[in-house]
Amino acid sequence: MSDHARQWVLDIVGGGLVGGFIGGIVAVNVVIWAGPDDGYESSIPEVFRHNVLTGIITVTALVAGPVVGVAVARRSRKV
Repeated sequence: MSDHARQWVLDIVGGGLVGGFIGGIVAVNVVIWAGPDDGYESSIPEVFRHNVLTGIITVTALVAGPVVGVAVARRSRKV
């Protein structure tokens, strides 16, 4: 495996995990604050049934976390 490919794999795995963890924390806090009364025990469909905007924000945080994490890892490697 070339050095360039190894860097990409490390950035995807490391950045994706860290970004996913942070995105998950944000999503759970959004659900606790603006979601159903069950809070963090609510499923995604329950959040959407309670409030569509809260569901969209929650899913966006869950998806954007790993994507932004990989982007930050790639950018920090270039510096």
